[in-house]
Amino acid sequence: MRIIATAAAACGLIVLGGCGIKGPLQFPQVPKPIARPAAKPADSAPAPAPAPAADHNKPAPQDSAQ
Repeated sequence: MRIIATAAAACGLIVLGGCGIKGPLQFPQVPKPIARPAAKPADSAPAPAPAPAADHNKPAPQDSAQ
């Protein structure tokens, strides 16, 4: 049992030693935010609200006559 544990630990160290980037840590480059166009003037009419979609997460109504 001790041989299996030693072999597993050795394999784990080999796997952990072989992964990742060698050298200093490199953070990903954060893209600069895109400039948004100016807001619409206040005198324009607001966009109509979209029709509500069916909510499939709600349980089906039960028939009380049963």
